[in-house]
Amino acid sequence: MKRILGIGCLAGLAAGVAAALFAATVGRGPIQDALALEDSISHATGGTHHEDLFGRGVQEVGGAVGLILFGLALGVAFAVVLAAVGPRLVDPTPLPASIRLGLCGFVAVVLVPFLKYPANPPAVGDPDTVNERTLLYFAALGLSIALTWAVWRFHGGIAMAPAVKAWATAGLYCAGLTVIFLALPGNPDPIDAPADLVWRFRLASLGGLTVAWTTLALVTGTMLSRPSARA
Repeated sequence: MKRILGIGCLAGLAAGVAAALFAATVGRGPIQDALALEDSISHATGGTHHEDLFGRGVQEVGGAVGLILFGLALGVAFAVVLAAVGPRLVDPTPLPASIRLGLCGFVAVVLVPFLKYPANPPAVGDPDTVNERTLLYFAALGLSIALTWAVWRFHGGIAMAPAVKAWATAGLYCAGLTVIFLALPGNPDPIDAPADLVWRFRLASLGGLTVAWTTLALVTGTMLSRPSARA
């Protein structure tokens, strides 16, 4: 377990660095445009301008450090889950197992909540609804993880022909997603920002998380594939 946790830390560090580099390059334009729009809206509405405690450069460095710390935490959690899944996934083919777990984790933790409550630029959203939006997002996240776990248990616990099992599993997952999307309310805030900026910001956010999860799965699986790790 200690070796797996160490591998998870290293893989999480790589994932955090990859996400930070993505945000500093590909995601820099949409983020800067979103911040500029927020400032322009504040001036146009007569809002009082307050000097930032930290400059933009310091904020960018802090954001990069935050992404790296997030990657470390994600790497440890990923390694623990991968170890808990069982020897049939870790040995003898750890790289495919890690990729499968990474794909499932990305869909459950990132994609499903994103489809229900996609990321919006700072200029979008009423400050008074921050708590409500946060609770809704975590509700979508929790329900998505619970659904994935339930479908995984269903898939491993039924005795059916492979084709029938695959269709039954897919049908159960789609039905669960439908319930989640219909049961949870929509975003409480109207979106007044330009659609082009909103979607560039959303794609940049989703792209950074995609890079992080891809790096995490590949690095973890590759390190576990080494003979010393398997031993």
